[in-house]
Amino acid sequence: MIIFVKHMRNYIFCFLSSILLSLSWPVVGFSFLIFFAFVPLLFVLQGFENNYDKSGLKVFLFSFLTFLIFNILTTYWVYYATLFGAITAFFINSLLMSFVFYLFHKAKKILGKRLGYLSLIIFWISMEYLHLNWDLSWPWLTLGNCFSESIYLINWYEYTGVLGGSMWILLANVLIFSLINDFKNKKKISAIVLILFVPILASQLISKKNKDLFISTKKIVIVQPNVDPYIDKFSLGYQQQLKDFIDLAKTKIDSTTDLLIGPETALLESLWESKIEYSYSLKELGNLQKKFPNLNILLGATTFKRFNSIDDISSTARQIRTQDLWYDVYNSAIFISNLGKIDIYHKVKLVPGAEKIPFPSLLNNISSLSVDLGGVSGSLGSDNYLNVFSLDTLKLLPLICYESIFGDLNKSKDFELMCIITNDGWWKNTSGYKQHFSYAKLRAIEQRKSIIRCANTGQSGVIDMHGRVIAFADWNEKVAIDVEVSSNNIKTFYNEFGDYIGRISSFTSSIFLLLMFVKVKVKL
Repeated sequence: MIIFVKHMRNYIFCFLSSILLSLSWPVVGFSFLIFFAFVPLLFVLQGFENNYDKSGLKVFLFSFLTFLIFNILTTYWVYYATLFGAITAFFINSLLMSFVFYLFHKAKKILGKRLGYLSLIIFWISMEYLHLNWDLSWPWLTLGNCFSESIYLINWYEYTGVLGGSMWILLANVLIFSLINDFKNKKKISAIVLILFVPILASQLISKKNKDLFISTKKIVIVQPNVDPYIDKFSLGYQQQLKDFIDLAKTKIDSTTDLLIGPETALLESLWESKIEYSYSLKELGNLQKKFPNLNILLGATTFKRFNSIDDISSTARQIRTQDLWYDVYNSAIFISNLGKIDIYHKVKLVPGAEKIPFPSLLNNISSLSVDLGGVSGSLGSDNYLNVFSLDTLKLLPLICYESIFGDLNKSKDFELMCIITNDGWWKNTSGYKQHFSYAKLRAIEQRKSIIRCANTGQSGVIDMHGRVIAFADWNEKVAIDVEVSSNNIKTFYNEFGDYIGRISSFTSSIFLLLMFVKVKVKL
């Protein structure tokens, strides 16, 4: 109790940072609060500067408390799909964020305050970059995602991606904190004004530059079937669900429709890739195309691939009981061209704990804890590259659900139009599916491409190259949307170089850590 009272100010400041971070997040909508959100926590850490040697643990614990509250308030909805996954995500995310502040605390002592505060920015962005590229990837709370509902601020993401937004936020927080400590410093006031407003001005200029860039339009029909993933998805037969899907599509399809899109795992039939053209689902979709010869179809399914030789099996392959036969299971996007050609894309970025067991050599024994998000639990198979479908002469890039959170996944890909298929119904009616839809706006700006988004229960729609929503279907709507979508062949700077800010930060972090290590050794 005495310890609690002693640190009451610190607890209040930590809670304040948590609340400011949470309120700034989409879809709450107060994104400007992010520029001040870290300031209370920085004051907590400042109180430990007089005793660096004995305060490291306290810095970590207060930081952990801050970020744990932030994670829970912002991504609480994960528990609807998996309680174990939610707890794991909260803990690991908070641990990584806290460790950054611990390193920052140590850097201030060893390298001095100026380099110390620079290290905070570098270490944090490096952490976010790591979180995009390891087996436990959960980049939902990458700071730059904060502005997905404030697209007028971030048209420059086509040059930096979301990590540029993270850098902007951290730099603003450090400068505002510094100004509060030295309020009369006019140079700091000028620096803050420049840091806050120059990117906003740049965003407006860039938006005007890219006002009307397109090469063609396609007539698209998006079907949101609104199937409850906990009840209807597995209680209704796959034949009935397909019939309902086709009947709904027919209300909007005509002879001029170029593309019909369905959501992730729209087809529930067990589809073996070697004989997929003989399946009931593909035959029924083929019959639909006979009535509308111009129609191309893209939708999700769980597909199965048998290995002909034991030498070819993957690390995720499963054995058929009592037989020496192996197969893999994929979360797939199936594209059926108007000429009858069938292309299959296997999801590349799998959800940790739901679609794959991270660090399989260590954790394969806990596969029973994985959640079933599509009819098959355990580690799924995956490709190591994105596929591109040919829609007549147009290149269409498909992303499946979780993949739409990773901007760098599209690096150097050549395409004119992007499509996201997803099933956000696992999170029920929470902020989760709203955030997921909102993040698609970031991908549109980064790539300067229109995005067609089809969700099972919502939200579906079309986002233009500026991040503006031009067609929309809300949660819990059974609906088909017909809309004309523009495409272009623009190659953005970010498309070419991806998360270069993360790579540079990671390299710089290694130099900082090496410098800290050398200085400590010299003193010893």
